[in-house]
Amino acid sequence: MKRILIFVGLVSIFALVGCEETKSVDWWKEHHEDAIKKESECKKTGSDSQNCRNVKQANFEWKQLHAVEPDWNAEMKKLIK
Repeated sequence: MKRILIFVGLVSIFALVGCEETKSVDWWKEHHEDAIKKESECKKTGSDSQNCRNVKQANFEWKQLHAVEPDWNAEMKKLIK
């Protein structure tokens, strides 16, 4: 019986140590540098944790907010020349 309790205790400790705090999409958008690092870490490990999903969404939204808008007047001038 003692062995079972020791085993369960050790498994519980290892399970809790491996957990990381899940951060929201908004948190990742506010900390863009950390989000870039975390996304590359997620790609390396192949993890699909909630944190990895949140960081992917945050980086996508950040890229959409900071996308370069095309200058159609300049493009038309290039075509006319």
